[in-house]
Amino acid sequence: MDLGLEGKIAIVTGGARGIGAAIVEGFVREGSNVVIADNRLDLAQELAEKVGNGRAKVLAVRTDVTRKSDADNLVSTTLQEFGKIEILVNNAGVVGHFRFVDLEEEEWDRVNDVNAKGVYLVTKAVVPHMIAARYGKIVNISSLAGKRGNAGITHYSASKFAIIGITQSLAKELGEYNINVNAVCPGILPTAMWDILLDARAKLQGVSPEQVWEEWIEQIPLKRAQTPEDIANVVLFLSSEVSKNITGEAISVNGGLRMD
Repeated sequence: MDLGLEGKIAIVTGGARGIGAAIVEGFVREGSNVVIADNRLDLAQELAEKVGNGRAKVLAVRTDVTRKSDADNLVSTTLQEFGKIEILVNNAGVVGHFRFVDLEEEEWDRVNDVNAKGVYLVTKAVVPHMIAARYGKIVNISSLAGKRGNAGITHYSASKFAIIGITQSLAKELGEYNINVNAVCPGILPTAMWDILLDARAKLQGVSPEQVWEEWIEQIPLKRAQTPEDIANVVLFLSSEVSKNITGEAISVNGGLRMD
């Protein structure tokens, strides 16, 4: 199926690693031009050099999504380079594992500033240009934890629930401008963020991380973890005209672990 993404202009926040890198690589394979927005400029530049090709241009822009000035610079740099912004993927995220009684305000703010405020700041900088063009695709990366809370991740879960609320509200507000807004909710997959949760849970249970991982996988009906590429495939679909009548949805990619 041709997704029609050839020549499109996409921004991917947190695009230098993990799920973000898979999304960037997916867009490049489809012939889209991509701006990798990441606070690790070195990794973003390394990925841009690796995946850039004759069909697609890839640009790295250092971006701390918690800073309005960085969000504004990201948009102005993208417009200067490409003249428009057609797709925004809000992927930047962080995680932490703390019992609620041990959860300090600083840690709450760290996670929610990146995961929720970051979506607000970058989207607010992008949306006026999509409204003017009367076209846009916004895909927000939420989580299984955005639909089901769990012990030890209260602040992370709150931030991911917030993303779904933002998605639904913006879908209603921006629909008249031909802007689709959707979310993707990954399940369990081998990334650096999941390693943090895995190690924390293993310490709490007094077992090895490998044992915890096996327990988690056993709960999945398909009996396998997801991959960054699995998430990227859904993001590409939601960024295309193939999904033009889908908006306000939070699509789970979790092997059946949670069924809506």
